[in-house]
Amino acid sequence: MAEHAGDFEWRGEGEGAEVVLYAPTDAAFGRALSAGRLPGAQSPVYAAASEAGFGWCAASTSHAAPDLVSVPARGLLLVAETSAENIGLPFAEIPRLLARNLSEVSPPRLGGAGVRNVCEAGARAAAEDGLIEEEDLAFFESEPESPGADEPDALGRRALAAGERDWGLMPGEAGVYVVKEVFDAGEAERLDLGPGTLALVVGIGAGDLGRLALATHRERILARVRTGDFGAGEDLPGAPFDSEEAADLLAAGRASGNFADGRAALALYALRRALEGFAGKLRPRAVWYVGGFEEREGLLVHRRELARAEDGAVLVSGGTVAVAKGAMLGSAPPFGAEEVDGVWPWEEVGLLGRVAIFQLLQTRD
Repeated sequence: MAEHAGDFEWRGEGEGAEVVLYAPTDAAFGRALSAGRLPGAQSPVYAAASEAGFGWCAASTSHAAPDLVSVPARGLLLVAETSAENIGLPFAEIPRLLARNLSEVSPPRLGGAGVRNVCEAGARAAAEDGLIEEEDLAFFESEPESPGADEPDALGRRALAAGERDWGLMPGEAGVYVVKEVFDAGEAERLDLGPGTLALVVGIGAGDLGRLALATHRERILARVRTGDFGAGEDLPGAPFDSEEAADLLAAGRASGNFADGRAALALYALRRALEGFAGKLRPRAVWYVGGFEEREGLLVHRRELARAEDGAVLVSGGTVAVAKGAMLGSAPPFGAEEVDGVWPWEEVGLLGRVAIFQLLQTRD
């Protein structure tokens, strides 16, 4: 089914578009074939897979398909002002102390009107409420406005109610790391990542708000597909770009992305308070966007568990701080891959370049 086109690269024909898989093996190739059925699919569909994760990006010239995206999420690279050694605690104690302090932080409550505001303004809403600083906003990019549509209304009442419940839920666990090895001294210096630096990697998304919004619009689109109006099949419902259903789906996606931005800003606020007094000020050094839709040069890019990462963008892939190379329609895998015979698959195929490697601070002695 899949032809071995090069080291860590497999290619094959899908139903509507060629599929290119970057992975240590071709075991995940079949999983990417469903994305090739996207109506109006632009060839190729790109996918990446490793022991740690799987994702794809698929572009269409005509349709939006909710099944082909994951709920918008954000990843954050946060750097402390001090090194791990200067904290004066055994390394294993640092994650425990952070977890205890984080459990004692009480995030501000957010009512229905507040959820709508975050869905419209993203991280800027958090800055307006004093949760983060204006300089932090340079790392966040609120989703573009949706012409002619009220984005919170496109979410639906159940999704907005879920957002009110989810707002104060902090990340289940923030990865706490120290810089173990530096590969690109200039880039690492720009990111304040010297050897021994204490850093946190956090992932947080739109939660049930995003899931319910996608599900609601999927059912609405499916109903129109069953009438034969939309030129898509029931196994992969999609709506033409010029339809009201597609416009509302994209508006809901943008609002969900803004909500993920707001929750990421809230996580930064809470982690800063949890670190006060023993690690100095926590500073964002990169924010990357995972999942959702992107309108790109006349195409609608659907991303599932891949990050939007143009050439030069910084993200953390597993335990590696990396710079994206702009491949795969400006996408990159935020999940890591183990080295194979001394080479890193994502670097070998030109998806990412290594800046530094982290060492995870374990919570067990």
